Amino acid sequence: MMLSPEALAEGLRLYGLHLIVGSIRELPDGGAIFAARQGSERRIGWIGETSPFPAPDPRMSMRVQEHLVWIHPWTWAHYRILRERLPALSPTRCDRPASFGAGDRLGMATAAQIAALERYPVFPVLAQQSPRELARTGRDFRSVLLDAAWGVFASGFAGPFGADADHLQDDEQLRAAAEAGYSLYTFDLRRALARGPRPWEALSPLARSVVAELADRRVEAPQGPRTLEESALRAAACRYEPALEEVVRGAEILRDQGIDADLEVSVDETEEETTPEAHAFIAVYLQRRGVALWSLAPRFPGVFEKAVDYEGEVERFAQAAALHTAVARTFGGHRLSLHSGSEKFRILPVFREATGGRFHVKTSGTTWLQAVRVVARAVPALFAELYAIARAHLEESRRDYPIALQPEALPPALPDDPEAALADRAVRQLFHISYGVLLRERGPAIRALLEAHEAEHFTAVRENLERHLEALLK
Repeated sequence: MMLSPEALAEGLRLYGLHLIVGSIRELPDGGAIFAARQGSERRIGWIGETSPFPAPDPRMSMRVQEHLVWIHPWTWAHYRILRERLPALSPTRCDRPASFGAGDRLGMATAAQIAALERYPVFPVLAQQSPRELARTGRDFRSVLLDAAWGVFASGFAGPFGADADHLQDDEQLRAAAEAGYSLYTFDLRRALARGPRPWEALSPLARSVVAELADRRVEAPQGPRTLEESALRAAACRYEPALEEVVRGAEILRDQGIDADLEVSVDETEEETTPEAHAFIAVYLQRRGVALWSLAPRFPGVFEKAVDYEGEVERFAQAAALHTAVARTFGGHRLSLHSGSEKFRILPVFREATGGRFHVKTSGTTWLQAVRVVARAVPALFAELYAIARAHLEESRRDYPIALQPEALPPALPDDPEAALADRAVRQLFHISYGVLLRERGPAIRALLEAHEAEHFTAVRENLERHLEALLK
């Protein structure tokens, strides 16, 4: 590209456009592409005599020096065209032993998340949201991926990255994520398991044969060998076979569409701890049904409350993680996944050590809390208003989140110091789960403030994720 960034920025300024300098990418066929902003709107810039996008408004093509520059809105249709030219903008399967998911409920934090994640030896999963989060934020799988891809594009990140359709519970959700092009599908078995176990007599011959195959098998764990018990395997088969058939159906839907993706099974939000027998049955049953398991998120011992550190015996967690790692290595080689990784600093290094560095960790709420922190610092009056709204809607917000927070734990008013306010466990937990209500009631004000304080928001998100990654990988 013969046009300098300085000349391009000056030419764009005449049209009310702000060049995002680090986004400029030269194209193999000559010319270049870049990201720009026009007020709060996202724009794609294309330098070349022709543009691959549908014809723009004539006012949005210009000459900068001798170069023709085309300006297009950042839309789903344009993103689909662009990722054909720039494969780095398409999510891909994980290609590293360690991976880390960073959800973004606002769609404004991906560039900051990249700035943290690219410094560490982890595969970044940037578009990570669940249907529960989508319903509360008014987004869909397309818009989440579009926001994440903008962060990749605008930051100049060369990839690769993943996109996680998290906590899927039905085929409609799966198909929506598949249509958008996600690369990781997390099947949440909670709803299927709530229907209750199937009688042993009603199990398939396959389920019974898996129990027979696994009974009395030894798993070599660091704390010593563990023999899988037939009674626990039978219980696991009765409990899990109906739910696993939903995973099989989901895998078949993806296969029929020609989608090659990473598949995770999540049982982390069940009430009972996941036994090694249940883990082994899940892994082997899916193998026999032709499903390649990429990751399993067990229900570990201890309490995983939102927005606070792990509560429980760290040594007991370590032993469970090591045993589940041994099961995973024995029956398929998949990785373990730690959900609710936000603020779990006590166990992050333990999890990395127990898994031998082969793991997946998910965070989401912690990035949202950094947005709240920026609001608190910048406009205390808005922060106080958000607190009052969240407090009034506690029962609504806690509906989908198992959390011990009680109304009487919340102070009637916040201290003047925002850091002191967010240091309060109850206040922090309230904000963590109240994102849906707050975005519904005051979303435009929150977004406008974060845009006005973009640098502070970027720094807060980056530094917070770096703190998690340092704890995990140190």
